[in-house]
Amino acid sequence: MVGMSLAMIAVALGIIYLFETGLPMPAPLIFLIFAVLFILGTTFFEGRGAVHPWSLIGGAASSIAVTFIVTSITGGILYAATGGLSAIPVGTILYSLSACMIVSMVTLKFASYKLQYI
Repeated sequence: MVGMSLAMIAVALGIIYLFETGLPMPAPLIFLIFAVLFILGTTFFEGRGAVHPWSLIGGAASSIAVTFIVTSITGGILYAATGGLSAIPVGTILYSLSACMIVSMVTLKFASYKLQYI
């Protein structure tokens, strides 16, 4: 849960980094990540029995989401490494860590419940 909450905080810091300085990695690398995830996502949905156009849409949607998360986490790591955390008070970081831990606990319990009864 701590790892998931740290990833959530890294995504939030990465969004700040995106707005302040731009992309954290070269655009061709981001597009390559998207392309690989699109192929994997489409194959995954086809293997699960999705019809052809819906597997493409599912692959595109999942690859957009995961590419955004990877880009944001990379930006969050760069934001923290370049001293961006010094502008944020320690109390705010602790509040956000505790809130993300609660959200990750609820998310994991909900996911395990849904997977148990599928």
